[in-house]
Amino acid sequence: MILNRIFNSFTFRFMSGYVAGLSITVFLVLAVIYTLISRDYFTQVHKTIYDELNALTETYERGGAPAVDEFVKVHGGPDRLIRFFFLVVDEDFKRIAGNLDEWPESRQYRDGWLGFDLQVLSGDWDEVGTEFVARSRKLPTGETVMVARHYADVINSAKLVSGALTRSMIVTIILGTIGGAIVAGRMVTRIDHMNQSLRRIMSGDLTERIDIYDSHGDFRRLAENLNQMLDKIEQLMLGMRQVSDNIAHDLRTPLTRLRNKLSELHADTGETEQVQALIDEADGLLATFSALLRIAQVESGNPRAGFADVDLKVILLDVIELYEPLALDKTQSLDVDLASVPRIHGDRNLLFQAVANLVDNAIKYTPEQGAVSVRLWEQQGQLIVDVADSGPGVLPAEREKVLQRFYRVEASRSEHPGNGLGLSLVNAVVKLHGGSIQLAENFPGLRVSLRIPLRAG
Repeated sequence: MILNRIFNSFTFRFMSGYVAGLSITVFLVLAVIYTLISRDYFTQVHKTIYDELNALTETYERGGAPAVDEFVKVHGGPDRLIRFFFLVVDEDFKRIAGNLDEWPESRQYRDGWLGFDLQVLSGDWDEVGTEFVARSRKLPTGETVMVARHYADVINSAKLVSGALTRSMIVTIILGTIGGAIVAGRMVTRIDHMNQSLRRIMSGDLTERIDIYDSHGDFRRLAENLNQMLDKIEQLMLGMRQVSDNIAHDLRTPLTRLRNKLSELHADTGETEQVQALIDEADGLLATFSALLRIAQVESGNPRAGFADVDLKVILLDVIELYEPLALDKTQSLDVDLASVPRIHGDRNLLFQAVANLVDNAIKYTPEQGAVSVRLWEQQGQLIVDVADSGPGVLPAEREKVLQRFYRVEASRSEHPGNGLGLSLVNAVVKLHGGSIQLAENFPGLRVSLRIPLRAG
């Protein structure tokens, strides 16, 4: 699913880490901003209370209670933006003047600040409450003056600022995540286009190039460099094909004439054993030469032009029919289990030759009265061709090496003729069809499994 690929992509993980780091940074910045705003706001609140307290003290000392009442009408009225409440009490905390009825039960904080909860109704004004912060001062004459400020606007302002900062951080995370998903999606799409082109190139179509028309910046430079590299590879492959054609023209024809001359000499001379040995050597050289050219043809150029819908079961039946007499000559049991499978898109001749090489090797390396099995079934969108024998097998350390050209297990060099190209050709054919080859232990012997996808390439 495309969403899973986006979320699992390196770009999305990188963007997620970037957004996480950015969110932490934004959180720290917003926390500093909130702290500075709160400190400035509370400093301003304290300053206004101090100013009102100084004014109330001066008013009371100058004019007594009547002056305080006039002061309250001016400084505590509803037309003021900030609501202040004033109170003057005697030594017994009995009210002398102010717009509070009595001294409230308060909590004292550091530096002499007071806090209390109270519902007050002053004149025709609306009810005000409930949080207050206050400051009091004891006068030399024994009275105590107090200025209280309604605290709800302070709390609401703090909540407003903290809410705005929190929402800003949340929006940053959401937009960052969405942006990361969009960027990752575009990156996955571009990389998919590149991978599709590269898969077609690896399948043998060396004329394919990566599209650069919608690419910009680094992606465009990367695509241009890859295309230049592919141009160079195509030139090298064409040169190798030209060399192969020249070899085929210059060497294969003389080898064929040599073989024909040896056949004529075999018919005319009495040295039949020596001449036959030379003919066998010539046949071996021609077979090796043909195998090399076949492998080069499969691994380079564009052999997929011969692909068509083929039935792998029919191909295997033809191979079994061809090699069954050879197994009977060695009194070997040939166990065949071929399931009916869907048709695949492939090259019939190449698949026939690949399977024939496996069956030929299995019969060749299995001793007399041994067992060879050939099976075919479908599993998870792949066709499995399994060829097993009861021969000496291949050591685990050599199983990758036997897929290389001309590599042969030391134990088989003197016992069985060959050129070490059979499994190389099988590997090239399977890769051409988008599949894989696996060598495993058969207890005893070797088990070779070919996995060919139903949608090859």
